[in-house]
Amino acid sequence: MTATADIFTPIHKALRSMLYDLSSRLQTNDFTDLAATKALVNDLENDFAIAQLAGCNLCVLSQHAKDEEADIFPDVAKRGNQLVATLIEEHHDLVRREASLARSGHALLAMESPEGREGAGIRLNQSANELFAAYIVHMNREETELVPWMSEHFSDAEIVAMRSATRGKLPPDRTFAILRWMLPSLNVRELSDVIRDVKASAPPQAFKAVTDLCESRVDPARWGEVKQIVGL
Repeated sequence: MTATADIFTPIHKALRSMLYDLSSRLQTNDFTDLAATKALVNDLENDFAIAQLAGCNLCVLSQHAKDEEADIFPDVAKRGNQLVATLIEEHHDLVRREASLARSGHALLAMESPEGREGAGIRLNQSANELFAAYIVHMNREETELVPWMSEHFSDAEIVAMRSATRGKLPPDRTFAILRWMLPSLNVRELSDVIRDVKASAPPQAFKAVTDLCESRVDPARWGEVKQIVGL
């Protein structure tokens, strides 16, 4: 049994792109400018929240981790993989870091002194970089260790069923918020596969919404290649 379906890499590419963007904005923000800083902290929380269904701020891992633990990890553990326990521990550690970062952001906004905000902004950026780095290492581990193992122990149909279970929980607004990051993060082959899948399984209006998103978000040369491959 050698499956080719990959449940981790596409969403991880989306989340990496989001983290890269947030990191760039954090390190270039003028924290003495209260209006700009409020906008950044608000966007930071909104972007982190796209991967969850409801609830807390700054939880880029929260719902993604819950989905993995609900829809993927139980079957992986049943087939004997011991990595799951370690990955769950990492999830919990990262969620604690996210909560701490959220508190730091709100504490920074409460400061009246521009100089105080500037110093706190430096520390916020450093803490965010540490979180982002740990999160990227975590995703890399899932891709380099868990994806190959799953390809040997699950069929494509089983992996697709896990992915469908996760997608089925997401309301349309959350789905498109994630696609906004995912679609421009995929290579030509990966994006072609996504477009074929949406074309075959989604209503025409949903397919048009996805292709419209590609038109606005994906590099034009890459999107042109995809359209030729898929026949759009």
